[in-house]
Amino acid sequence: MMPGVRRLFCLKILLAAALLVVVAMARLPFIGNVLAGEEGDFAALVLNDMPTSVVSDTHLPRDQIGFIDGKPVLTSFHRTVMPYIILERLGRSFAVRHALGRLPAEELTVAARLPFAIIFVLGIVGLITLTVQAASSTRERPALAAALAPLGVTLWALTTPLAVGASIEPQVDGSVGVLLLGTSASLLAIGDIAHGAARRRFLVAGLLAGLGKHEWALAFAAATLGTFLIVLVFSSERRQTAFALAAFFIALAVAVALSYAVSPADYRNGFGIMESFYSRTGGRLWALEPPQLPFTLSVVVLVAVDGALLAMLLRPLLRTAPGLLLAYLGAAAITIGYIVSGWPGDFFPRYFTPPLIISAIVFVALWLRVSDRVAPALGWTVMAGAVLGLGANSIFLARTYDSKVALTSFRGTPLAQLQQNAAAAAELGHDRHDVVFTFTPTWIYYQGINYISAGLQKFEAEEHIETSYPAYKGHIVYPPDRLLYPLPPQ
Repeated sequence: MMPGVRRLFCLKILLAAALLVVVAMARLPFIGNVLAGEEGDFAALVLNDMPTSVVSDTHLPRDQIGFIDGKPVLTSFHRTVMPYIILERLGRSFAVRHALGRLPAEELTVAARLPFAIIFVLGIVGLITLTVQAASSTRERPALAAALAPLGVTLWALTTPLAVGASIEPQVDGSVGVLLLGTSASLLAIGDIAHGAARRRFLVAGLLAGLGKHEWALAFAAATLGTFLIVLVFSSERRQTAFALAAFFIALAVAVALSYAVSPADYRNGFGIMESFYSRTGGRLWALEPPQLPFTLSVVVLVAVDGALLAMLLRPLLRTAPGLLLAYLGAAAITIGYIVSGWPGDFFPRYFTPPLIISAIVFVALWLRVSDRVAPALGWTVMAGAVLGLGANSIFLARTYDSKVALTSFRGTPLAQLQQNAAAAAELGHDRHDVVFTFTPTWIYYQGINYISAGLQKFEAEEHIETSYPAYKGHIVYPPDRLLYPLPPQ
């Protein structure tokens, strides 16, 4: 290896390591935050001594909604099961064995969050690689701004409150969602369409995009159609692009068909979940309200900036890299869909995490292609915006940490209150003849209680107990609502 090549290689390794260190440091203050709400369900998926897919009669991962008489109470996730298969297999490979009932609460929290953080890191490998390539491809002094800009944007995106929270939250969106869609977008972003491996890249990218949630597959199906129509109108190089898009769409369809075949009932239930998102919110644009903007504004800004860059570079990009347009349209469709849905969930907008990472990948890949033609003033402008964004991220995260409130589920709720709520619910469940109505984190921290999930409606919990555990009929203990459902952040 030539000395110059060796130095460049070492520089890239150091840059990648530095980025990963910053990513880790931004999350360390929050990885010990007490689990809340649905986080316990997903923590149980990776921490239970026996996988739910082994215990379940369907031999598929299942949502733990209770624990009675020493056995988990399992139900469907009511969505396509494939992301949960991936999460259970991959998450458990990174999880601490026999953690429940053995580790103290603080270590148990870290053990629950760490597998999801590792999966997130695997999902941003493509973004890190592209960023390092963009930052080290121009080494002349006049190109300093062009080299720093992608580093700044990537650091900003990865340290946003949304990315920090979602990456350590036991949930699908910030873990498997980033892994599948981040890797898919990276494959679409690298290389030229004329390269012999282009169709294979599009094929694998389509498979990955189709293995996720319904809305991700639908968004990328629409993005494929949109890209094809734009290519027809604005590009003369249609043949290769058409074949690549066809490969992507066929792979997407195969992945969706596979997901359906594994569990048709779960897949059909997913459409009901999507419908409930839209029908229960009344068109309220919750994600754009001021309390949510520290989390969602970064996604909206990146989607807008990427759209402007793509519009300016559309014709040459369609000839060489139509995958960038496909990835962008997929991210934009997911973003718009969740904004329009108005779904607040548990007050943390984790659903926007995959499009945040995709949009960052698209920006860096675009910058890599045009950095040698970028005016220094534009590079410094982008860098200045990234520095301002990093400052805003730091202020928000520091205030959240100093206030000792939750960053993810039940965002803004004092962590001490969440701990006290779980302890109070566990105290109610000490009588072995009762079943306490509480969230799964109570059981995570206080083994030995019978519980049914407060994620259910009370009448649903009573019906489930009456049907499946008649000996406990009339023995559900309900904590006060204030201990179960914190108020939304203002």
